[in-house]
Amino acid sequence: MMPPEQDDEKELQPRGRPRVPVDYPVQFTGDEGAGHGIVRNLTLAGGEVDSQIQLPIGARVCLHVQPPGARPPIIITLAIVRWKQGDRFGIEFVRFEGTAKDQLKDMLNQREGPAEE
Repeated sequence: MMPPEQDDEKELQPRGRPRVPVDYPVQFTGDEGAGHGIVRNLTLAGGEVDSQIQLPIGARVCLHVQPPGARPPIIITLAIVRWKQGDRFGIEFVRFEGTAKDQLKDMLNQREGPAEE
């Protein structure tokens, strides 16, 4: 029997919101380290980051997600690392700066449906 932490990754269940595939640069800073990577998918509740920087589960970080075009960065002032596997980790968004949550909501609404890259 596999421990739940590893089992969860294979069978990620939709958490009430569809994951929207994206490819956005992200910078993060926190007590456990700082770095940059690529956000691979997003929901209003969190996302998956691909990065060379390894953060422990439970690490608290501030994120600056850079959407495409001339859109301003989406700033999540508090996010928590919930899982990690290899160069990827999953984050839960806890607190947004200003209108960042509305900005993310608008962006996700525009991206829903088949993503054609």
